[in-house]
Amino acid sequence: TRLVLIITTRDKQLLTSYGVKRTHEVKELSKKDAIQLLKRKAFKTYDEVDQSYNQVLNDVVTWTSGLPLALEVIGSNLFGKSIKEWESAIKQYQRIPNKEILKILKVSFDALEEEEKSVFLDITCCLKGYKCREIEDILHSLYDNCMKYHIGVLVDKSLIQISDDRVTLHDLIENMGKEIDRQKSPKETGKRRRLWLLKDIIQVLKDNSGTSEVKIICLDFPISDKQETIEWNGNAFKEMKNLKALIIRNGILSQGPNYLPESLRILEWHRHPSHCLPSDFDTTNLAIRDLE
Repeated sequence: TRLVLIITTRDKQLLTSYGVKRTHEVKELSKKDAIQLLKRKAFKTYDEVDQSYNQVLNDVVTWTSGLPLALEVIGSNLFGKSIKEWESAIKQYQRIPNKEILKILKVSFDALEEEEKSVFLDITCCLKGYKCREIEDILHSLYDNCMKYHIGVLVDKSLIQISDDRVTLHDLIENMGKEIDRQKSPKETGKRRRLWLLKDIIQVLKDNSGTSEVKIICLDFPISDKQETIEWNGNAFKEMKNLKALIIRNGILSQGPNYLPESLRILEWHRHPSHCLPSDFDTTNLAIRDLE
């Protein structure tokens, strides 16, 4: 009798450590199968449901990318709910992940070493979609060390993926990472390590409410035909004494900064509103400088 042992895990390194030679990556559910699973949980049936629910069913499947866990949790939570309740819940899930989903996805995050956790949150909040080399260079500047090993760990644990030489990750895992970071200072934006939300950054720039806790600012404006100029007085970085990375893309600020902290190692500012940097800022500390 031949014994076949099947191991399921999100950690590729675990398989390697046990000498597993044959592996198979389980793909996400097809759209048809995902909708069937969602209907079974939300309507307790495999049969056709009221067509008015088709759009919200498709929205959930698209957002979860066919992840069975998410479909089961969301479907169960929305059992017997009206379309308006579905729409409201979907918006809520997109903003703040469901606690049950977050708890299960967070298992992989909790198993990371502290520096690996920090690198994961840097990528999740600010660097998703960047080329691998760009991320390696940015992380090297942030940590004064090569982070290629850490990136490999995150790939092995299925927390990030590399596709076409760019780092990406599942929407649910991205939301999980951003929620973990947000929870460190849910009410005081200026006390977070990472700032990436447009409204949060605008608030900090206008109110001068940033603190020494802020390490990374990544402002990537949505590209549109009509962009508003953000009015600020240029002094917002004065209290951000530990700011290491300032990345501004596709944005228009009313003026350049009056002050930049000496801690800054990465300065990428597209459409920089001034011809020069503050006279008292030592540019030799910059590892990456890109002003357009």
